[in-house]
Amino acid sequence: MIKVDFHVHTNFSIDGMIKTVDLARKSKELELIPAISDHNTLEGVEEFRKTGQKFIAGEEIRTANGDLTGLFLTENIPKHLSFEETIDKIKEQGGLAYLPHMYDKGRHGCGDKFAELVDIIEVFNARCLDARLNEMASETAKKLGKPGAAGSDSHFLSEFGKTYTEMPEFDIGDPGGLLKALGKAKIVGKKIPFYMRGPPYAVMHWRKLKKKLGLGKDIK
Repeated sequence: MIKVDFHVHTNFSIDGMIKTVDLARKSKELELIPAISDHNTLEGVEEFRKTGQKFIAGEEIRTANGDLTGLFLTENIPKHLSFEETIDKIKEQGGLAYLPHMYDKGRHGCGDKFAELVDIIEVFNARCLDARLNEMASETAKKLGKPGAAGSDSHFLSEFGKTYTEMPEFDIGDPGGLLKALGKAKIVGKKIPFYMRGPPYAVMHWRKLKKKLGLGKDIK
């Protein structure tokens, strides 16, 4: 069996604090493969690649209609395109469209309007405060016949490892193999504590202030 956390942010996300070297170390220790899903950038993907650890290259993209993650990407996809345009960009790269926290409107969830267009639905997001939101996503996935997966939505290293999708072994570079393996997947999910919801927003606002004042690197 293989374990994958389908939603992990590094410090290349504006609200992330996980260094790629630390993520690689913990990934090896836990035998848990991360899908790097930084906001609107593949910089974390490129840095993590240098560690030599297995991973899935992804990007959480802010579309005009909400968030959508592209998996198995090789090139950055611009934000603020329509949902359909973003799907097309993902498919042009041979990637998979992964719908994160779809019913969490407070975190740019898309709802179910475009759910039929995606390949995978995130049926457990550890940062969803209301358990019903994950239940609704799971129900939608079953209704549409879409494979479901789990993501920790980790922004801090301590959050990585508590939520993942366990499935049969597959070639980590093969999108088709992943979809097939998800047909026999088991979701392991543990919610991130309420008090951990705030820190990423504090990090984001601090970095935006630093950017505005010209005090630090522009992390997208």
